[in-house]
Amino acid sequence: FWKVAGGLLILLICCINMYFVVAYVKSLHNLGLYIGAAVLSVIYLSFVAYLTWLCLIALGVSFLACGNTVSVTRTLHLEEPPCHPPK
Repeated sequence: FWKVAGGLLILLICCINMYFVVAYVKSLHNLGLYIGAAVLSVIYLSFVAYLTWLCLIALGVSFLACGNTVSVTRTLHLEEPPCHPPK
Protein backbone atom coordinates (compact mmCIF):
# COMPACT_ATOMS: atom_id res chain seq x y z
CA PHE A 1 0.00 0.00 0.00
CA TRP A 2 2.73 2.48 0.98
CA LYS A 3 4.66 1.87 -2.25
CA VAL A 4 1.59 2.68 -4.34
CA ALA A 5 0.72 5.70 -2.18
CA GLY A 6 4.29 6.99 -2.48
CA GLY A 7 4.23 6.55 -6.25
CA LEU A 8 0.93 8.41 -6.52
CA LEU A 9 2.26 11.22 -4.34
CA ILE A 10 5.32 11.55 -6.57
CA LEU A 11 3.06 11.67 -9.63
CA LEU A 12 0.86 14.35 -8.05
CA ILE A 13 3.84 16.55 -7.16
CA CYS A 14 5.27 16.20 -10.69
CA CYS A 15 1.91 17.14 -12.24
CA ILE A 16 1.62 20.23 -10.02
CA ASN A 17 5.14 21.30 -10.97
CA MET A 18 4.41 20.82 -14.68
CA TYR A 19 1.23 22.91 -14.34
CA PHE A 20 3.19 25.80 -12.83
CA VAL A 21 5.85 25.56 -15.55
CA VAL A 22 3.20 25.73 -18.29
CA ALA A 23 1.43 28.65 -16.57
CA TYR A 24 4.76 30.49 -16.26
CA VAL A 25 5.72 29.92 -19.90
CA LYS A 26 2.33 31.20 -21.10
CA SER A 27 2.88 34.49 -19.23
CA LEU A 28 6.33 35.25 -20.73
CA HIS A 29 5.35 36.79 -24.11
CA ASN A 30 8.96 36.72 -25.38
CA LEU A 31 10.44 34.22 -27.88
CA GLY A 32 13.87 34.09 -26.21
CA LEU A 33 12.30 33.40 -22.84
CA TYR A 34 10.06 30.74 -24.41
CA ILE A 35 13.11 28.94 -25.76
CA GLY A 36 14.95 29.21 -22.44
CA ALA A 37 11.93 27.95 -20.51
CA ALA A 38 11.51 25.07 -22.98
CA VAL A 39 15.14 23.99 -22.57
CA LEU A 40 14.93 24.20 -18.78
CA SER A 41 11.63 22.30 -18.85
CA VAL A 42 13.16 19.47 -20.85
CA ILE A 43 16.11 19.30 -18.43
CA TYR A 44 13.75 19.36 -15.44
CA LEU A 45 11.45 16.66 -16.84
CA SER A 46 14.46 14.49 -17.69
CA PHE A 47 15.71 14.83 -14.13
CA VAL A 48 12.27 13.99 -12.72
CA ALA A 49 12.10 10.91 -14.97
CA TYR A 50 15.56 9.83 -13.75
CA LEU A 51 14.55 10.28 -10.09
CA THR A 52 11.31 8.37 -10.70
CA TRP A 53 13.30 5.54 -12.29
CA LEU A 54 15.64 5.38 -9.28
CA CYS A 55 12.72 5.50 -6.82
CA LEU A 56 10.97 2.64 -8.61
CA ILE A 57 14.16 0.57 -8.43
CA ALA A 58 14.46 1.36 -4.70
CA LEU A 59 10.82 0.32 -4.20
CA GLY A 60 11.52 -3.10 -5.68
CA VAL A 61 10.85 -2.88 -9.41
CA SER A 62 14.01 -4.82 -10.15
CA PHE A 63 13.53 -5.24 -13.91
CA LEU A 64 14.34 -1.52 -14.32
CA ALA A 65 17.82 -1.98 -12.83
CA CYS A 66 20.33 -2.27 -15.64
CA GLY A 67 23.51 -4.23 -15.13
CA ASN A 68 24.77 -5.77 -11.94
CA THR A 69 23.66 -4.29 -8.67
CA VAL A 70 25.22 -4.90 -5.28
CA SER A 71 23.37 -4.66 -2.01
CA VAL A 72 25.56 -2.81 0.47
CA THR A 73 23.49 -4.07 3.38
CA ARG A 74 24.24 -7.71 2.75
CA THR A 75 27.86 -7.79 1.68
CA LEU A 76 30.07 -10.32 3.36
CA HIS A 77 33.79 -9.73 3.50
CA LEU A 78 35.74 -12.95 3.53
CA GLU A 79 39.48 -12.96 3.90
CA GLU A 80 41.15 -15.38 1.57
CA PRO A 81 43.93 -17.45 3.05
CA PRO A 82 47.37 -16.70 1.62
CA CYS A 83 48.51 -18.88 -1.27
CA HIS A 84 51.75 -19.90 0.44
CA PRO A 85 52.22 -20.20 4.18
CA PRO A 86 54.71 -17.69 5.60
CA LYS A 87 58.24 -19.06 6.27
